[in-house]
Amino acid sequence: MTSGIDVSNHQGVINWNSVRDSGHTWAYTKLTEGVGYVDPRGDANLAGASAAGLLVGAYHFARPDTNSPAAEAQHFAAELARNDAAGHGWLPPCLDIERAGTGDLPGWVASFITELRKTTGRREITIYASSAWFSERLDPGYWLDDDTYLWVAHYGRPPGQPSYTTTHVIAHQYSATGRVPGITGDVDLNHALVDLAPLTGSNPPCPPEVGIPEQQGPVYTVQPGDTLSEIAERYCVDWHDIARVNNLADPDRIYPGQRLRFPDGRDPDEEIYIVKAGDTLSGIAQRYGTTWQALAYHNNLADPNRIYPGQRLRIP
Repeated sequence: MTSGIDVSNHQGVINWNSVRDSGHTWAYTKLTEGVGYVDPRGDANLAGASAAGLLVGAYHFARPDTNSPAAEAQHFAAELARNDAAGHGWLPPCLDIERAGTGDLPGWVASFITELRKTTGRREITIYASSAWFSERLDPGYWLDDDTYLWVAHYGRPPGQPSYTTTHVIAHQYSATGRVPGITGDVDLNHALVDLAPLTGSNPPCPPEVGIPEQQGPVYTVQPGDTLSEIAERYCVDWHDIARVNNLADPDRIYPGQRLRFPDGRDPDEEIYIVKAGDTLSGIAQRYGTTWQALAYHNNLADPNRIYPGQRLRIP
């Protein structure tokens, strides 16, 4: 996919046009830390990177060792609002979690996410941490949902191949000592695992009359020559959402005759189970009095042995 960088005031004044011309297409820049601190280059970096045509997002450096999650989320939200950087056109606001407090760290993250969503109105949020922290300290199954994305730091690994991977991982920070034209000194280098443009929510809203054809109902039958992105554009649905609700292992592989459910086509009475860390498909099936085969079929699971925390399973 695409290359990106993340910066703070430590990189000094940045020539963002040179960064763009070197092939980097996206950037996260530090905006806040803890409660009260605002990065002195945050405003300029957001404006400069955006003006140069990069996809841009802001991040907050968490201090759970000293502050409450609500106070930090409110501080971050206030600075996002001042820069008009929380809504459409921006990458999801990011929580950089590298410090540990003395209490419940997964709970701290969950509360921060809840407060930031309430304060900004933006549901999509990115969480940045190391592979080890995601695996051993943050318990993503406690707070991960469909609108939470993971950005994984793991140095010494090939770009795009961190040791911690799930379908929620969107980017890999693979070096802290990169060199990029337009920046003096070291800078973090990142590799996107997905197309980040849809995460900005920058596509114009659909007109009211556009939607799933009435005769189709909530299911679309794939026609010869169809691609997921074309179907999504035709009916004004995000292709990521179609892939998610149909549990498509490879969104590039759909076939004529395949029936695709649309995100808003779920029966409101249908029971949904959110996978937790340690769950197995057979264990979930036993809990609900069904079989793992029925669960796999009902959720279009390509590999019944691969389910992940935060995944939503429809119970037949």
